Amino acid sequence: MSTQAFNGAYLLPLFAEIEQARAHGAYRPLPTPAPASSLATEDAPLGPYAASHLIRTSYTAGLAHADALRRLTSAGEVDPTSPWTLLRGALENFATGLWLLEGAGRAERRRRALSLWDEDMRNRHQHDATPATSRPAAA
Repeated sequence: MSTQAFNGAYLLPLFAEIEQARAHGAYRPLPTPAPASSLATEDAPLGPYAASHLIRTSYTAGLAHADALRRLTSAGEVDPTSPWTLLRGALENFATGLWLLEGAGRAERRRRALSLWDEDMRNRHQHDATPATSRPAAA
């Protein structure tokens, strides 16, 4: 790994936000929706496939990607591609949460949540159906 100088000063505000999102060595999760909230009302008919669960996990995954970049930068171990791949992962996760929230109405937001759950299950099924000998070796 290269220990070349990385001028990521423009990322300092992001890194400060990430540090505030940590408590006791872990990310503080977004709270569950208040029972009387609009999001809880939308989640009710979805049962275990709640949009709020996807939103919360997307937020945490985005934080994890951005925090990985913060830690690499702090350690002085940034290679030429890590900032961009880690920021892309963060942005994709944050964008997923926003996409779920910004649907035109309840029906659209529920449809988006269910389509994301469906995609996740399809990906898991493909993984489970692939023989372990065909998968790349774990590092």
